[in-house]
Amino acid sequence: MTTLDVEALLRWPFRNVHVAYDEERAKLYALSIGLGGDPNDERQLSYVAEPGLKAFPTLALVLGLTEDTDYLHDERIGIDFSRMLHGQTGLRWHKPLPLAGELTSRFSIESVTDRGKSKGAVLRFTRTLHDRKDGELLVTETGVYLLRANGGFSVGGPAASSATAPAEVPTVPCDHWMELGTLPQSALLYRLAAQDRTDLHASPALARQAGFERPLLQGGCSLGVTAHALVAILGEYDGDRLLAMDARFTAPVLPGDTLRIEVWRLGEGRAAFRAISLATGVTVIDNGTCQFKEP
Repeated sequence: MTTLDVEALLRWPFRNVHVAYDEERAKLYALSIGLGGDPNDERQLSYVAEPGLKAFPTLALVLGLTEDTDYLHDERIGIDFSRMLHGQTGLRWHKPLPLAGELTSRFSIESVTDRGKSKGAVLRFTRTLHDRKDGELLVTETGVYLLRANGGFSVGGPAASSATAPAEVPTVPCDHWMELGTLPQSALLYRLAAQDRTDLHASPALARQAGFERPLLQGGCSLGVTAHALVAILGEYDGDRLLAMDARFTAPVLPGDTLRIEVWRLGEGRAAFRAISLATGVTVIDNGTCQFKEP
């Protein structure tokens, strides 16, 4: 286990990150999560081709996230980045994202919980995206990082465990399902859309060192593919109708895998969901809940 300086982590001077993006980046992101897979579906083409072009809502995941992450690699903090996992993500849209614009991204750490030496630590964070022009809040992201090698720092032992996952999905058969394939190059496309220059999802050598046959798909890309299905099923491809979503990452996905997204309607404007890899039969995104505008 690596010693974690929790006080220094909680005091880390996060900054406002200026993010400028254009419609080309919005289109690249949409392509990376499978939109345009049916070139005759004009509803999908509205995210990847003119006319009527608009931004897909989960584009928010890649805008500004990687620009203020020095704390993850600072030796004084002590996070073992090689053993960190992205465990959970939630998004709430206060207003639709513009197709292009300038935003301010702000990251903050809400808490760091010790689970003990053998279980690591849980870091909970919040990130906001504001319109740079008028300061209006557009998106709030919440999430959990699992610091698997950084537990055991609490005096007197680990803190009492607390739930980090949304509600369980129903045990009855789902109301809707959709299968969406990823591409062998999906991780590379998503990496470009996210402007993330790390090698974690691009290097075959690093993948083999970690025990995988090829680089893994980013969790954010898997979540984007899942959101693609939710918008298709619940919103008839109108992304503005997706108001919020929360989910937990439960297993890795390889580029080229096909995901089966299962959806349960829970009542007016609410649904539960999960995603299963058809290649392995394993649930890769679980405990999903979302809110959406009914027609």
